[in-house]
Amino acid sequence: MPNTPTGIKKDVYSHFILRLAYCRSEDLRRWFLQNETELFKHRFALHQQGDDLNGWLARHNLKYEAISRDEAHFLEKDLENTLKARRETESLKQDHYKVPFEDVLDLVRQRRVFLKGGFAYVPASDLVSIVTTRVRAHLSKQLSSHSRQWPALREEESDRLATFLESLATQYVGDDYAQPKSGQKVSLAELPMLAKRSMPLCMSNMHSKLVETSHLKHNARNQLGLFLKGIGLTVEESMAFWRSEFTKKMPADKWQKEYAYGIRYNYGLEGKRTDWTPHSCMKVISTPGANASAGEHHGCPFKNFDETQMRATLQQMSVPTADVTYILEKVRGQHYQIACGKYFEAKHKGTTLIETELGGISHPNQYFEQSMKFYNPAGTPADAASGAGASSHKAASSVAVEQPAMPAVEDVPMTTMDDLLAMAS
Repeated sequence: MPNTPTGIKKDVYSHFILRLAYCRSEDLRRWFLQNETELFKHRFALHQQGDDLNGWLARHNLKYEAISRDEAHFLEKDLENTLKARRETESLKQDHYKVPFEDVLDLVRQRRVFLKGGFAYVPASDLVSIVTTRVRAHLSKQLSSHSRQWPALREEESDRLATFLESLATQYVGDDYAQPKSGQKVSLAELPMLAKRSMPLCMSNMHSKLVETSHLKHNARNQLGLFLKGIGLTVEESMAFWRSEFTKKMPADKWQKEYAYGIRYNYGLEGKRTDWTPHSCMKVISTPGANASAGEHHGCPFKNFDETQMRATLQQMSVPTADVTYILEKVRGQHYQIACGKYFEAKHKGTTLIETELGGISHPNQYFEQSMKFYNPAGTPADAASGAGASSHKAASSVAVEQPAMPAVEDVPMTTMDDLLAMAS
């Protein structure tokens, strides 16, 4: 967004609009808080470098000062050893800040700081952690306050803004994966292999349950079916796939009568004739009702599995012990998309996907696409030339109803909702 008065206003106002859109439930607040914090860290790193840092801290009433030269000299060996352990010897000459250790628990947990007398000695390059902790705590408190005020606002704006705000939390502006990428073409015969090798855990779990039981309930059929559409299965191939699994335990005419319509509907050939797109991670995570004991296998395993089941699943997938520990830590912190990103790394040796995305994996089809690139970096020109379309029947429209991108963290007085909407338009 341009660094102009108008651009800054739009950025700030859009942040407050999204506060209202994401204050309504614990899951929405958690998602917003996580991603807004990550975006803040990214922007802080870009714009708060060099000599301006101390001035910036002072302007925002963050009373952290660099340690004196005498103290730095006295602790030189300890600070040097800490930085060497991090393999950052090029940063030995940077300033260090003495702060209460509880302000930088994430750095303490990662052993990135020297501790003495209840204080952490934080390199200037890691100062973002201190600021982020303060921002996160403030934003969390604000979201809780908005949540308490939401019912009254919703009633007041029931015929105007409430619907708009509620819809924002389900919009997704990333790649909707309505069509497979150029060169990406899969066949029915490859699905069992791809389920184990290249599908994210949510989709491979549903696929394995389908093969095991010859049945999936509605939400799982919808999530897996749209995913398969997004990776390149035509409507005819999808019909053949689902028919072959379901008819192991039911007559073909019963399957045709009860289930064929839903597949054609997803391809825009029935009902509204909307060319529906695969679900994003946020949509998968937020879909309620997953209960394996009741035969419901949809949703995100990183959210829905208990720790014992998750550990056993990861071990069964040959995920290294260190990665299992990391993934379980992220799951406990409810960072499901980052956990999925680490799962991708564990299954694709040498990749660093979670380091290149703010929030880890954002879409199941993104996971699949990156996996296919990993195993076949040169692509498949022959398939690309043929178009590799998701369907031999293309509907007139395409719908992507998922998750918005996050603007910056700022704190300005709240104006009227009309002004907010006008500035964000």
